[in-house]
Amino acid sequence: MKAHIQKYKILFDRTFAAQGWKQLAWLVAAIVLVFCIGWLLHFAYALKSGSADLSSMMWHQRVFQLLMDPGAVDYVAPEYRTLAQFLAFVGTILLGGCLISVISNMLQRHVENFKEGGITYSLNDHVVIIGYDDMVPSLVAQICRNPHYDGCHILVQTTEPAQMVKGYIDRNLPKKHEHRVLMANARRDSEEDLQRLCTTKAREVFVIGNRDEVDHDSMNIECLKKIVEIHKREANCPIIPFTVFFAYHNTFSVFQVTDLAEEWRKYIEFRPFNFFEGWAKKVLISRFYTDGYTKTAYPPLDREQISQQSDKYVHLVILGMSRLGVALGTEAAQQMHFPNFFRNPELKTRITFIDIHADREMDIFKNRYRHLFQIMSSTYCDLEGADSEEKILPPTLFSGKDADFLDIRFEFIKARAESVAVQQLLAQWAMDEGQLLTIAICLKKPKLNMDIGLYLPDIIYERNIPILLQQQSSAALLSMLNCEWKEDKVSKFSHLFPFGMMDNYFDLDSRELQVAQTINYIYDYFFKNGTTPTELPDEQTMHQLWIQLPVALQWSNYYNSYSIGPKLRALGYDEDHCPEELTEEEVNTIAMVEHNRWCMEKLLLGFRKPDTETEKRMEKDSDFKKHCRQLFIHQDIRPYEELSEYGKDLDRIMVRCLPLIILQRNSAAR
Repeated sequence: MKAHIQKYKILFDRTFAAQGWKQLAWLVAAIVLVFCIGWLLHFAYALKSGSADLSSMMWHQRVFQLLMDPGAVDYVAPEYRTLAQFLAFVGTILLGGCLISVISNMLQRHVENFKEGGITYSLNDHVVIIGYDDMVPSLVAQICRNPHYDGCHILVQTTEPAQMVKGYIDRNLPKKHEHRVLMANARRDSEEDLQRLCTTKAREVFVIGNRDEVDHDSMNIECLKKIVEIHKREANCPIIPFTVFFAYHNTFSVFQVTDLAEEWRKYIEFRPFNFFEGWAKKVLISRFYTDGYTKTAYPPLDREQISQQSDKYVHLVILGMSRLGVALGTEAAQQMHFPNFFRNPELKTRITFIDIHADREMDIFKNRYRHLFQIMSSTYCDLEGADSEEKILPPTLFSGKDADFLDIRFEFIKARAESVAVQQLLAQWAMDEGQLLTIAICLKKPKLNMDIGLYLPDIIYERNIPILLQQQSSAALLSMLNCEWKEDKVSKFSHLFPFGMMDNYFDLDSRELQVAQTINYIYDYFFKNGTTPTELPDEQTMHQLWIQLPVALQWSNYYNSYSIGPKLRALGYDEDHCPEELTEEEVNTIAMVEHNRWCMEKLLLGFRKPDTETEKRMEKDSDFKKHCRQLFIHQDIRPYEELSEYGKDLDRIMVRCLPLIILQRNSAAR
């Protein structure tokens, strides 16, 4: 008996402490029960008194009046006065105290649920952000400013206190946009919670996760798997873009070149993203940083025209082989290719890493990009040791004409960034008129970056050498130092540029996707028709071709689109404008540049050059050639002059279509 009492007590406590409507249901049940008991007692009193006309007593009305209005006791016959007083007392408690308390509690609980993200809405055409880190407020602000997302709600999923997260987000938003942000307190590893986000009806989804998680990338992948299962069960579910953030570059790199998510792409459009890659692209490709409504522009590494007749070359010096420093170096290697190399092979783009642990970091770097260093020489110098002579490290596999045909040179210097030897080297390079020097300070201890950036040799500030200074949180101090807010921007520190901030590393700019889709369409048109298109179809047609493309080729088109600016600047054109048609000389010149860029892209993405025996077999056996491509072996990783005419045409067609691509990009910007 006692066990049964405890069971019902637990049931009552659980349901009564749950949602407000359950409390109201208990109260209504209690009122109905009291009403029935009162009616029965009233009926019993009437029978006992021997009333001949029981119906005239209107028992149900009388009981209802007593429960609602204690003053009705005065109109009750004396023989029913005790019962009437009891019913009036109970009615005061139930309909006066309890009812008001329950309704007040329901309203209060509803408000709390809303603030804490506990309410589920049936949303449609909204943006979903799964997870929270420092970039989310900036991302939400970009969404609110972007006309593409006009009017849509933004649902932010988090396991942190929703009110606190909403407060962080609202600080970056104008008052008029705050109502668009809704919170959902849910777990991204729970399918039941993920269903609350209505991702099957969303316009776009961003899977961010929580930055401080040890297994961040694995949890994001697990979250994506659960969402795909939800989308599989939804009839006629559209393919929705999913931008997925990966904290570790190795995870991101895997998803760049392999279709691990091939099955997912039947249900979602998968777009991987990485912090370090994102910032490298922001500095070198997009070349601007937006803090709220303030925009900081980064100078291009090739800030002067490097034509075929130029004797200048780009030199990027990176102090610190941090993950961001390495990403900056590899992104520069993807893009900084120029036609003067073919006139003078000594005019290579130089990328110099300086780090106190450069020997170890160099081995890690070369191991990661082993196929690049199979054909490329590099140099190493130990300024900390007794022997500071520069050593040339030859390619690890190829030699002769099969080696060193690329126009990039990597250098590794073991030294402390603040050492006298490094400071002298920087001053020497700054005085060299032949190089376009840029210095990026990316030490693994960010607090040291400012110390070094403000105390470089005077010649660097006098010659306005761009200095990229990695910051962790805020760029406010550097913005003041470089006089961005003044009309007269001439100052010692006018060429210091902050980058690498944790709160703003994602650009919500669809133009890069549209340009990559345009490039893909041009290639597809050439393969089908043997010529280049004179006009482009609608965006939907190009998008359908895009989502059918293997992910490695998608990234190849992205990297091709990133190189448009340097190519046009090498021809003397503005990167946003070019003539309606390029000359054949211009086409052939930039086609050679494009091939070098393509080789570097493939090698950095994990492709490799075949050895002589493998190459001969590939030429004779098409099935073996296809098999090698699946193993990331490509026979066109070779000097441009050794390409077949068909291989050269693949480079030429894209150069010929540059005016068409620029026209499409500019129309997308409008």
